[in-house]
Amino acid sequence: MEDKPEIVSYDAAQQAKLVNSIPAELELKFYNIFKHFGPKSKRIVDVGCGDGIICREAINRGAVYALGIDSYPNMINIAVQANKGYESRIDYHEAFIEDIKGDESYDVAVLSYLLNNARSPDQLISQCKGVASFLKKGGIAVVFNSNPFDTKGGDFSKYGFRKNVTGTKEGDKIIFDYRPVILEDIVNFYLSPATHEKAFKNAGFSDFRWEPLKLMEGADEDYWREYFGREHLPVIGMVAIK
Repeated sequence: MEDKPEIVSYDAAQQAKLVNSIPAELELKFYNIFKHFGPKSKRIVDVGCGDGIICREAINRGAVYALGIDSYPNMINIAVQANKGYESRIDYHEAFIEDIKGDESYDVAVLSYLLNNARSPDQLISQCKGVASFLKKGGIAVVFNSNPFDTKGGDFSKYGFRKNVTGTKEGDKIIFDYRPVILEDIVNFYLSPATHEKAFKNAGFSDFRWEPLKLMEGADEDYWREYFGREHLPVIGMVAIK
């Protein structure tokens, strides 16, 4: 039986606080996700939706409907509680993406840290196939993910986290430490850049490209200098077209 992603052990409320309080998780992520598509009149599926913040933001920016999928029931509960005023436009579903099949009706899939949970190339392919099943032909998958080109990690405490790459063999652990906001380590897994590219191809995507993060317009360049002053940033974007 294929491994499931690492079951999260952190507190859901802590994670929601993290997403809403740390610039690298809010400002930088929002900018580097939404710059790749205009939500207006689109159907959006957010895979690994957490507390639903991207679903709500997509609706605020003009999307007609958003579906949030997350495997963590406590996180789905928080998303549902925050859904007041969005009830007819956002729904949430508890599931692992590799366990469900979509209806190919969505224009955009957002994957924020989802692929970090795959512990093997086969599992990564299963996740990409699950995402592809939701998208129309020509639909776009927008990914915000731990950067597999970054083999060093580092201390990014100024921006709210530390990243420890324990090794670069397929399946080696990557540890994200967001203390004091989240009190437990978040454990992800290393899979090579080539493995990511092959997974999207095997899942039926016709085009794939890496999208290094960009700094938001008008941002304080001095503040972000340590984050962006590296050959490979800790996080990277990807865009795939079905």
